[in-house]
Amino acid sequence: MPPVLACLGVLLAGPGRVPATEPLAAARELVVLDPGHGGANLGAPGRNRLFEKQITLQVAERLARLLRAHGYRVLLTRQRDQYLTLRERVRRSNAQPAAAFISLHANASPDHSQRGVETFVLDPQVAEVEARRAARRAGGPVAALLADLHAAHQLQESIRLARAIQDSLVSLRGAVDRGVRQADHDVLAGVQAPAVLVEMGFIDHVVEGPLLEEPAVQDQIAQALLEGIQRFLQEGGPVPAVSGSERAPRRRGLNMARADH
Repeated sequence: MPPVLACLGVLLAGPGRVPATEPLAAARELVVLDPGHGGANLGAPGRNRLFEKQITLQVAERLARLLRAHGYRVLLTRQRDQYLTLRERVRRSNAQPAAAFISLHANASPDHSQRGVETFVLDPQVAEVEARRAARRAGGPVAALLADLHAAHQLQESIRLARAIQDSLVSLRGAVDRGVRQADHDVLAGVQAPAVLVEMGFIDHVVEGPLLEEPAVQDQIAQALLEGIQRFLQEGGPVPAVSGSERAPRRRGLNMARADH
């Protein structure tokens, strides 16, 4: 058990009580997949016939099959073409303890010229706000301390998950590395597991866009995501170094950006 979580368990358990470990053990078995958009929320249009909402669900279904074949439990926030509010996505994710939350998306650019993959974690300032809200609900200084500790640990774990996924996507697909970045994506706010948002490629790019619609490429993306998730769950260890900038997208690191999904 990570030291921060051990401290949380001791504080929550109180004097003379042994912290429960069963939920943490169970959480190692569940991965939540969030296929972005859905229903009337089409997402970005592709170069050919598909929209982002379709590609994200197709890749999520492929990844879910791979994860289950490797012994993981999987929860999809949606399993068909339906619209869900961001709050409902988060609620479904938090319904049971999970090891990781991955929201899948396809990117787009104003001039349709950009390409590559990037993985986002929640902006620390947004994470702090969420922690304060949790503290207010629980009440008291101990609750505030627990919320701060949990937010810090979750951000560290989210960065580690993002780095594992980003490295795997770049390595297996040979994709342009746009880095691990921070943003105030609403779908990540309030998620109680390590959470990332993955932009699997640019759906509007003349080359990359049509490829995202190909079943063989979707299988390759799902395999890369699987390997990144497995690396995160199996290795543990320190959080990767944070560096990089918007102007040097191929440098490994954590960049700042704002986007809404």
